[in-house]
Amino acid sequence: MQHDYNYESDALQYWDIGSGTTTVLLIHGFCEDNRIWESQIKFLSKYYRVIAPNLPGVHCAPLPIHHSEPPSMRHYVEVLHELMHHLEIDQYYIMGHSMGGYIGLAFADYYVNHVMGLGLIHSTTYADSDAKKESRMKVAEFLQEWGTEKYLQMAIPNLFSSRFKKENQDAIQHVIEWGANISNEALIQFVMAMRNRPANSHLLTQNRIPIWMIVGEEDIAIAIEDSLAQTLLLPPQNVIVLKEVGHMGMIEASDIVNQSIHRFLQNALS
Repeated sequence: MQHDYNYESDALQYWDIGSGTTTVLLIHGFCEDNRIWESQIKFLSKYYRVIAPNLPGVHCAPLPIHHSEPPSMRHYVEVLHELMHHLEIDQYYIMGHSMGGYIGLAFADYYVNHVMGLGLIHSTTYADSDAKKESRMKVAEFLQEWGTEKYLQMAIPNLFSSRFKKENQDAIQHVIEWGANISNEALIQFVMAMRNRPANSHLLTQNRIPIWMIVGEEDIAIAIEDSLAQTLLLPPQNVIVLKEVGHMGMIEASDIVNQSIHRFLQNALS
């Protein structure tokens, strides 16, 4: 059963499963909800306490951001930080998928005493390029005109590898259905927060916390060249490159991802 946490304008839902002494916070990405982590929650909760929230705006009201204030990752960080404080969890590891990784990076930058390590799953420390910012605006315009479901039907299949798409149409349809009732207002808010985010590449070289990355060779959302350039700044054991995998390794290669997260956490804790 999911729990409710009241924030500024509504209540978000979250999983709180497992009872280990180490806590892992799983942050989902754009157009997703916390069900994207089903396999990871089932596996990791055998060893750790796992917190997997929906972000504000996902099956609940978007954040009440004033029109004069641009949306930012910091807005989502604050809600999740308050959730962890509410749960009386002081220190934790974060695993973030795509946009969830952007939130995780901002979290690690702002709350240095709380984040003990960070996993970036198909994510990047780079800010958007000018071309990417222009693409974000087109996404926002599409969402405004056509709505969430039409956008997901167009965009979600492209996040998976060609092999997975041929063999797993049902799994892809589930992802579309999970996100279909997220409001276009919430998704546009996410889009603008991603567009506005700064680079956080300094975290890769500060060696303040362990950072781990998973890269998909067929990921069209995160340029493979950018991902590989960032992995060179990390210890080799903290990098996993998945062959025949796109942007959704948690689903496409769940066993490998699960074992890799567990290994990273065990190394960080040793």
